[in-house]
Amino acid sequence: AGDWLQGPYVYYLYQTYGFGKGEIGQLFIAGFGSSMLFGTIVGSLADKQGRRRASVTYCITYILSCITKHSPQYRILMVGRVLGGIATSLLFSAFESWLVAEHFKRGFDSQWLSLTFSKAIFLGNGLVAILSGLFGNLLVDSLNLGPVSPFDAAAIFLAIGMAIILSSWTENYGDASESKDLLTQFKGAAIAIAS
Repeated sequence: AGDWLQGPYVYYLYQTYGFGKGEIGQLFIAGFGSSMLFGTIVGSLADKQGRRRASVTYCITYILSCITKHSPQYRILMVGRVLGGIATSLLFSAFESWLVAEHFKRGFDSQWLSLTFSKAIFLGNGLVAILSGLFGNLLVDSLNLGPVSPFDAAAIFLAIGMAIILSSWTENYGDASESKDLLTQFKGAAIAIAS
């Protein structure tokens, strides 16, 4: 919900701050570029530093990104987009890695993972996306709280998620035997991107 609440209102918010298509495009490119750059290393860092810690870092980074949306200053918004790109990279690596490792650590049936992921796609991705969009619309249009209100709501959801992670998750790490240095990871990522 913290991620989905923001999507429909990013462009609109930048437009209300008076930015044109070119500047808005640069902000979006910075976010996607940040995700591309940091996406090559965050999974490995999560494996080494801990996936629970990486998930908490996701929440903090995305909350900070949401806070930057209160400023109409281009540079601050640019910092927010970079933070959002880092958070997106963490979102698509740390959580699933934590789940899979925890699943096997607890000795659950391996077939349960496919059921869990199918429910996550339908409920977590589909249904939550729809409900978040409706809630964001309620905040902006029906309650007239302004285009930054979905970002504030997202920060609240992210803080709740972080509290749940901190209070109920155990830490897990990746396999140390598969450890590669940073240069090797960048080379592998560059090859993957090029192909």
